[in-house]
Amino acid sequence: MLDALRQSYDVRKSKANVRGFRKLVRAYEEMGIVMSTWFSLQRFLDSDCRPLPLTAGRGSRSVCSLVRASRVQISTKVAIELMRQSPSISTDALGNLTALRREFVLPGFTVSRAAIVIERYLDTLHRNSSPNNRTTLLLLERNCYVPEVNLRTLAPLLRDIKLRGSAYIDSVNGDIEGLRLTRSRRRTGEMSVHIFAWTRLSKVRKQKTITRI
Repeated sequence: MLDALRQSYDVRKSKANVRGFRKLVRAYEEMGIVMSTWFSLQRFLDSDCRPLPLTAGRGSRSVCSLVRASRVQISTKVAIELMRQSPSISTDALGNLTALRREFVLPGFTVSRAAIVIERYLDTLHRNSSPNNRTTLLLLERNCYVPEVNLRTLAPLLRDIKLRGSAYIDSVNGDIEGLRLTRSRRRTGEMSVHIFAWTRLSKVRKQKTITRI
């Protein structure tokens, strides 16, 4: 599955490849919904509200049951395959799967996933700035920017941003999930919230050489 994701990203020269890539990315995103359900639905939690280990077979405490409860289109077979490749989940000697973190990640897929996120971000910005858009803005954009900063001193602040950002996403996750439709003939769309911080090395300024005559 992961190899197919990479191939679709590397060879997306035709519309068919782009559609295939988006379909695979959707599976990745649906795994995020599966993980959120695992961490929030009571029947998949122990007495300390930690995710219970799930079997790869059948039963109330299985990946099959979790996928069904998540109301996603991804199959149980694909979900298990992706889980076994993700560092977000561990597998014991019996084949049971245990969630280690709420976020679903795959090694080597960060840039590929970002490509779709950027596309949606630019599309939303375009619609926000369109003169024909008289409805409520679809995107609230806020940012803080400092052009010169000592990158060696940023670690504590970046950890704080990550913790607060994760806490905010967790706080609105239930509300956003509550808006998800299972069956509807109405016009539907997508909604997502992303929080990120970035750093970049400044270019070294070249000193001008003064030639004295």
